[in-house]
Amino acid sequence: MKGFRTVLSALILVGGVIAGTAAIAQEANPTKITEPLPPQSEIQSPRQEKPAPAESGQAPAVDPPEAVVPEMTFDAGTVSRGSVIKHDFVIENRGRGPLEISRVHAACGCTVTEYDRKIEPGKTGKITASVSTAAFSGPIHKTINVVTSDPKLSNFQLGVKAVVKSILSVQPSENQQLGLVYKGQSQEKTFTIASEDGTPFEVTSVQADDAALQWDIKMAEDKKSATFKVVLPADHAVGPINGRFVLATSHPKVDKLNLNLFGTIRDPLTVYPPQVVYSGLNHSYVNEHPEDINLNKTVTVAFEMGPELQIHNVTSNLKNLTSEVQTITPNQRYSVKLKLVPPLEVGNLDGALTIDTSKGPITVPIRGKIF
Repeated sequence: MKGFRTVLSALILVGGVIAGTAAIAQEANPTKITEPLPPQSEIQSPRQEKPAPAESGQAPAVDPPEAVVPEMTFDAGTVSRGSVIKHDFVIENRGRGPLEISRVHAACGCTVTEYDRKIEPGKTGKITASVSTAAFSGPIHKTINVVTSDPKLSNFQLGVKAVVKSILSVQPSENQQLGLVYKGQSQEKTFTIASEDGTPFEVTSVQADDAALQWDIKMAEDKKSATFKVVLPADHAVGPINGRFVLATSHPKVDKLNLNLFGTIRDPLTVYPPQVVYSGLNHSYVNEHPEDINLNKTVTVAFEMGPELQIHNVTSNLKNLTSEVQTITPNQRYSVKLKLVPPLEVGNLDGALTIDTSKGPITVPIRGKIF
């Protein structure tokens, strides 16, 4: 009996040990789940900040900028000529992405001195514009084109406007035209200069680009105005008139004044073409075809100032050349018909046509080649 109790106690002890060991193993590595797992789609990812991958071929979404321009046009009001208008245009970025200004282009007469190329969200940038009024008078409106990365305001225009008042005004204008003037004619133009602010002044010196133009200046007794007269002499050379004058003054606000006189001088006795050219003449062909049209040329002579022209005689040092004068407009416009008369020899044509007119002789070169 005692032996049976000993065996039973041993079996109970071994069974307890085995049960305890199994419980410990299950706690360390629980492989059995008594309840079913939820579907995979219901499991939440702990990294919510990671965006879902973009669809194939599409870029990830980017927060756009938002450009806001409180003032599109700056009105400087009335300014004195020669002053410089400076203004800062404010650009706000009210979007969630950075605003980039990729291009700023100012129109003629306006300069952009500086601008912010990148404006962070919630920040403010600026575009600084400068306008010199030295070359303007009266109302002006200068523009600046701006290109940004805002998809809703990618391109816009800023403006600077003002009324430029001349301290020394010029009447009828600082730029005057003589137009077309014929050789031998004399013309004159007058510039009247006045001090608009009432300050007395004097013209201390005059620089002229065209020395052939004659000028004279007279100051008023009160020194508040002056008359500047320019004379084009009758013997001025044919060609463009570039009468640019720089007047230095003693006015405290105007150190110099630019006056301009433009025009063209042309000889009233004209000839067209100025040179006769024979080209591509085959001596064998033209000798067999003396009426070929390539042997004929026409020179037109005219006097633009009126019916005062007569042609007395036409001669040439080319022995095979004949001429005939025909009247287009009596005493004003003529055509001279020329013809090369075969037989012609191989070689160069190098001669001249002399037209004796009541306004003087005209020489027309004649060039060509016979092969």
